[in-house]
Amino acid sequence: MKIAVLGRNKQLTDLGKLFNQNVEISFFLDNNTNLSGTWIGDKKIYSPYDFPKGEVDYIVVFLMEYEAVNQEFIDLGIDRKQIINFNSSDLEIFEHGDIFDLDEAEKYRLKLKIEYLERRMKQFEKNQQFFEESYMYEIAAKLNKGELTLPIISSVEDTYKKIIMDKCSVSRYGDGEFEMILGHGIVYQNADEKLAERLQDILCSDLDNHIVAIADDYGGMEGIRKENRNTIRRYMTEEKRMEHYRLLDMDRKYYNAYISRPYVIYPHNQTEAARKRFEDLKQIWNDQDILFVEGEKTRMGVGNDLFHNARSVTRVIAPSENAFTVYDEIYHAALQYGPNKLILIALGPTATVLAYDLAKAGYWALDIGHLDLEYEWFLKGKGYSYILHKYNNEMPGDTNIQDIYDEDYEKSILKTIR
Repeated sequence: MKIAVLGRNKQLTDLGKLFNQNVEISFFLDNNTNLSGTWIGDKKIYSPYDFPKGEVDYIVVFLMEYEAVNQEFIDLGIDRKQIINFNSSDLEIFEHGDIFDLDEAEKYRLKLKIEYLERRMKQFEKNQQFFEESYMYEIAAKLNKGELTLPIISSVEDTYKKIIMDKCSVSRYGDGEFEMILGHGIVYQNADEKLAERLQDILCSDLDNHIVAIADDYGGMEGIRKENRNTIRRYMTEEKRMEHYRLLDMDRKYYNAYISRPYVIYPHNQTEAARKRFEDLKQIWNDQDILFVEGEKTRMGVGNDLFHNARSVTRVIAPSENAFTVYDEIYHAALQYGPNKLILIALGPTATVLAYDLAKAGYWALDIGHLDLEYEWFLKGKGYSYILHKYNNEMPGDTNIQDIYDEDYEKSILKTIR
């Protein structure tokens, strides 16, 4: 049996193992006209438009994208049944046991698919970089013409400087808080109409001793690691962006909610830059008396030195999930134990509301989210990781944590709300 081969004319050694002994490769076909008439060993290379059709029983095509070539052969008078597309998902190798060594052919098909996917991935990465570079100019042109608008968001550095200088309270908004406003529950807080209303009102509030911070996810996301940018892009669809914009005051300056993310959203090898961000944040509570209002087993500061420069630490413990159901109790406990203290809150969307209400009552309160977990991750130096003794609502399985006994932690608890 005689065959012609298209698409593998440089792999003669490899091809020899694929066919049975009764199969002879008569010649090769190649669309590169410069190769027509040349030889590989004793095998001549022909153009698909000019080859001795009657000398072969089959044409074996090794291209991944073979449809156009198939049509060319058919237009040139080749019977469709004479064309074997080696990489076709419809091809059953065992049906051609008279041509192929079945084991070798299946292994070779897998090898070609892997090579093809690797090439496609490299091309995708190259194109993505090219597209991102091109988008910069396209977006800049649209911004200049007023076709695009972005929320006005201060830098992380300006945000912590504002907090230190003015001792202002902070309410932060990320995707969870926006989802609550839009009527959706999140992993650790069920949908709640009253909570949604409070979050929406605070988003546009204006207190002298309070600032609103939102995640800087709407523009170029400069400096943020690629994996995090892609996660944000998948969430921030055009529809989602418009939902956010309808809730925001586009003429207002917001502060940056990523103040609570000094490490994990940035390239993990930038150790010194992350260390400086933490050191800058530590100046907020330097020599301050702190009251933590946190979820059960959040355990901020336990096992690390993030708050060692504080004068003292006390705690109000609240539920880790659906904390807003006992909001009044949490609020009154903070009022009771928070005078003359910096109040640091880690309670999801409930913290956003609590920081505002405490500011309105004349207290200094910061919604700091996962800052302590960020510090733990930074100390381990491996990006996101499982901290055995600390609750984390963002990572699957990380809510199943180990109980520990820490004497200083237990002594610091003033009230537990369940």
